[in-house]
Amino acid sequence: MAETKTNDTEQAVRRRILERVKEINQTLLVRLEAVAIDLNHDRDLAALGGIDGIEREIGEMRSFLLLLH
Repeated sequence: MAETKTNDTEQAVRRRILERVKEINQTLLVRLEAVAIDLNHDRDLAALGGIDGIEREIGEMRSFLLLLH
């Protein structure tokens, strides 16, 4: 009985982590799409602004994924 609760809790945490990773991924995709548009229009400063801080978000995503293993 206790093992089932533990397993259910682990699965719930795993699902929540994956949900968060998917949210971060979607945000990154939207940002990179905007950067691609800026680059296609030779707006290099806008593209630079679009990627500012992106490493932190990628690192956060990576950290969440590492929690699963």
